[in-house]
Amino acid sequence: MKKNFRLIQLLFTYFIKIIKFIFSRIRKLFRLINSKKILAIPFYSAIAFVLYIFLLIQFSGDSKFNTTIDNKTLNDITQINPIQVNKIIKPKTINEIIYAIKTTIGPISIGGGKYSMGGQTAFENSLHIDMRSFNKIINIDKAKKQITVQAGIRWRDIQKEIDPLDLSIKIMQTYSNFTVGGAISVNCHGRYIGHGPVISSVLEIKIVTATGAVIIANRKVNTAVFDAVIGGYGGIGVIAEATLQLDDNVKVERHNQEMDIAGYKTYFDKNIRNNKDVVFQNGDLYPPDYDKIRSISWTKTTKPVTDEERLLSEDENYWLELKLSKIVSWGNSGKWIRKKIIDPLVYYPEIVRWRNKEASYNVQELEPSSRIEETYVLQEYFIPVENIKSFVPKMKTIFQKHNVNVINVSLRHALPDNESYLSWANKEVFAFVIYYKQKTNQEAKDNVKKWTLEMTDAILSENGTWYLPYQPHATIEQFQKGYPNSTKYFQLKNKLDHNQRFTNKLLNKYNPYAKNKLSQEKNKIKEYFRAEEQTILTVPEWYLVFNPKEYADYLESGRDPSDFPFYKSIDEYWKLYDRSITLTSKAYPENSEYKTMLQVIGVSMTMEYGAKIIYENTIGRFFSLFSEEKISHEEEIIIEAQRAYSNFIYQTAWYEFKFLPCIKKVWTTSEKSNCSALRKWERTLIFTFEFSFKAFYSQLIQWAANSTYETPANSIYLIVSNVGSVKENKNLKIIKKYGDKMIIAITRWEAFTTEIIKLSNQDVKIYEISGNDEIAVSAIMNNSQKINSKNIKLLYKSRIVTNDNLKRNIYFLPVDKLLPFIKDAVNKNATVEHIYDY
Repeated sequence: MKKNFRLIQLLFTYFIKIIKFIFSRIRKLFRLINSKKILAIPFYSAIAFVLYIFLLIQFSGDSKFNTTIDNKTLNDITQINPIQVNKIIKPKTINEIIYAIKTTIGPISIGGGKYSMGGQTAFENSLHIDMRSFNKIINIDKAKKQITVQAGIRWRDIQKEIDPLDLSIKIMQTYSNFTVGGAISVNCHGRYIGHGPVISSVLEIKIVTATGAVIIANRKVNTAVFDAVIGGYGGIGVIAEATLQLDDNVKVERHNQEMDIAGYKTYFDKNIRNNKDVVFQNGDLYPPDYDKIRSISWTKTTKPVTDEERLLSEDENYWLELKLSKIVSWGNSGKWIRKKIIDPLVYYPEIVRWRNKEASYNVQELEPSSRIEETYVLQEYFIPVENIKSFVPKMKTIFQKHNVNVINVSLRHALPDNESYLSWANKEVFAFVIYYKQKTNQEAKDNVKKWTLEMTDAILSENGTWYLPYQPHATIEQFQKGYPNSTKYFQLKNKLDHNQRFTNKLLNKYNPYAKNKLSQEKNKIKEYFRAEEQTILTVPEWYLVFNPKEYADYLESGRDPSDFPFYKSIDEYWKLYDRSITLTSKAYPENSEYKTMLQVIGVSMTMEYGAKIIYENTIGRFFSLFSEEKISHEEEIIIEAQRAYSNFIYQTAWYEFKFLPCIKKVWTTSEKSNCSALRKWERTLIFTFEFSFKAFYSQLIQWAANSTYETPANSIYLIVSNVGSVKENKNLKIIKKYGDKMIIAITRWEAFTTEIIKLSNQDVKIYEISGNDEIAVSAIMNNSQKINSKNIKLLYKSRIVTNDNLKRNIYFLPVDKLLPFIKDAVNKNATVEHIYDY
């Protein structure tokens, strides 16, 4: 304790010494500056200017703006697979599902609880059907022990209804949070002995196909559809309803025994496999040595319950379980603590409880406090029962080679499933459920992919397969070998869903009928995809193009440059900045790099305009007294230079403009007129100073840009329809055609707006722009004009600082509405100012 106190005391002493040293140096600096007036004046002037700029920024902007764009980014429980969809609907009736399918033409993804972990429930720019509100119980037949439910219902909600009837779910996952539709779509299993996947307990399903048709499927009617939908990952249609076989709720007693993994199969065959009294069983294989396994089984009993609860409380506090999980995740020491201390204590007491309680676990007991830097993920391997002895060493070698932080390996037995087209158990298997911890950065993701591919080869070498609800890392060749009936599955899918509308990240990777589609071609284009939030974040950046145009217009109108509203311009930039940042704050991941860039250029603009405010309201204002109705030739050239600059930056980076030739042209002009010489020379000198500084600054920026950044992409890529209407020109190129659709490339910036306006006069439809389904557009109109269209969102209005009668409206709209919107705006005499091309 004394050593710790002395260390703290020493650190505090050094901290005080450092502070004193810094203040002493600052004091000396001020003394030096104050002793020499030649240094004091510029020094304090610089400080005053910095403070002035700080205040200009502080009193500008729109800090009260609180509108945000709806978040359409979906993620799964791991939080490492964000996918932005086009639209999310939460149907409550089957007619809503049918209507959504019939009134859209793009991809459709289907999701429930989002416990699949690799994009199996979402797809970019899809219509996402969130089934969790479609959750009613339709019928319970107690005599037949059957239940019919809507697919969005959770197992737990069924348990609450059937427990008073002394009924229990026959087959489900260990945890009760999952939806029935999700469980059926992955053909789930649990710890149930004497059963295979959930398909064996499904009696009938009702699905909605890609045409909006409703199909009933069972083992007698539409059998192929039944076999494809169950375990089909939402590729055939929307599972709307399911009829399930139930079982009796009975009392179960817990037993456990630790043993060598070498003797596990013998023990299982003798004590578990054919024991009709065993309801649940799993074996926990202990990492990192994988040589010991603990069998935990629950058998039917007539003993009185030691636990009176019928179901686990949904308000259960899992703080202890989470603390213990964290300990286990520490490393090998944590694994040892679990094996030697935690598990012996957990499994020591005798427990007799109701089957329904043991089947009502909540995934909250696994949920960490944060998944930002680290997350917990599952994988699952299905190994033929006779091959587990040879597989375990291979698994151990791969985990140790890649330092995989395995928390638990749970072995569950499953009987064969010869019905589902994507069956993961064509023979009797042990399922190895791997629960591991990984970091969320890209390096960690890449490492997981690397060892998963190695593990997949090891699985295939044992004639096994792996479970598809987890990361879709397996190659196409591995997938086809592990799931040989996938050909039948995709053939049926193509028959019922010829346009491949029902899709997700998993299906899109392995579906051979998607490979020849135009959407696959875009993946070959290096610069095809651009972040959607950029369309909004570029608005303030483009204001630094619009405002110089306003300034050039203002000068050409003959108005005094000293009267230009420089502060309004500063204020407007920071308003656009605040609004853009707020709008994108919830819907998209933070784009810190672009945000910093906007701050830098905003400060630069504020410094330039702040200096002009001071100059134009002092010296400029004084010399304006000498101005005359007719301006000098030098001033005309200055106005031409401002116009040339404003036109140039619409299509090219500002720092590439040639400032020095403009200065030379002003100074080399010869004019003998009666214009005010004082005003002429004052304007010439201040213009020379401004463009000389910009020439110097632009060289620095150009040098930094060339040495730091890659050459920016010069094209924006679109998927459009009606190939006959689109003609190539220098700013529009056709990249690839497929049927009535094609990918085109349009030159960015001003050219993009010009070409899109041309397309609005043709019979063309846009499906996608740079992988995005929404885009921002600004239109200039007077205060009485309005554009009211469905799905067109007015984000905010921006000022035209030199004309109070006009406004700049910033709209956010689906890309398929872009061309009709432009046509409507033109018909209403509005000016489509810019389309913000990400």
